[in-house]
Amino acid sequence: MKKKLDIINAAERLFYLNGFHAISTDRICSEANVSTRTLYRYFPSREALTAAVLEARQDRFFAALQSPDHPQAVSHTFDAMADWMQQYGNNGCLFLKAWGEYAGEDAALAEQALAYRHKMRDYIARAIQQALGKQHVALADAVWLLFEGVLTSALIIGAAQACEAGKNAALQLIAFSEQT
Repeated sequence: MKKKLDIINAAERLFYLNGFHAISTDRICSEANVSTRTLYRYFPSREALTAAVLEARQDRFFAALQSPDHPQAVSHTFDAMADWMQQYGNNGCLFLKAWGEYAGEDAALAEQALAYRHKMRDYIARAIQQALGKQHVALADAVWLLFEGVLTSALIIGAAQACEAGKNAALQLIAFSEQT
């Protein structure tokens, strides 16, 4: 299983920095220090490897979040994003890159890439509902848009500053909604 994880980690790193189609199987094998035969033993196709990379990244990010029932879940979401970008880089969203490369080519991978966005939106909606004690779709969408905007803003103003600005705006929107 270690070799399988080495392949996923190497592919994720290379896909994130270079794109999915720009990286050869040989380069992934070299980075993971495995043979092509070993790669194909674990992943019978390039699409299977890509799906595994997306799944692993999504699982890892959601594991870094608090339960949506936690009182600080919304605030922590932005902190988790700041930590994530500090650890893994600030080159945009891997899921958006995957959607861009696979949307017209592989419906299953494009849908998997969008599934992350749906899951994130749902997580924020549940966290907002917990914070306010009621469902508030418009506020949840506003906070989700702030979260999404952090990814692009981080390219311009830096990850820490973008995440802090997004968190502060989200908390102000929640505080305002609690007053009304």
